Amino acid sequence: MKRIIFLFLLNVLAINGFSQSKYPVKWEVSSERIDELTYKVLFTAEIDATYHIYPQKGAKGGMGMPTNFTFEENPNLELIGALEEKGKEQKGNKPLPYYSKGVTFAQVVKLNADKETRLNATIRFMACTNQMCLLPSTKKFTVNLNSKSTPK
Repeated sequence: MKRIIFLFLLNVLAINGFSQSKYPVKWEVSSERIDELTYKVLFTAEIDATYHIYPQKGAKGGMGMPTNFTFEENPNLELIGALEEKGKEQKGNKPLPYYSKGVTFAQVVKLNADKETRLNATIRFMACTNQMCLLPSTKKFTVNLNSKSTPK
């Protein structure tokens, strides 16, 4: 009996390991130094064919949810301006705009002191096709700013 249960559990684990599909949106984060204490942090989404994500505004009340960024408070960081997004916005057959190939979100930050600082960000988004949406996904990122490895 123990052997049967063990084989059953082993099969379930193997099936779960091989059946997980990769999420159709891949994120990369980088930073560019603008001046001595100011950086532009870039969040770039690469979206697989047939899928799309929604901009920060525009998907309310629709099938998908807007992409949302949350920045953890840091006493050495000041967010400058609004989070900008740049990508080719498409409308398809729906009245809601979306990004189907890729999009870059950019936030300018200024350091209050000349020391290494971390920017912690959380992105919540939903990938959809014209027929259905996947469950919302959350990605967390940490960006090191003003470190010795940051090019000057």
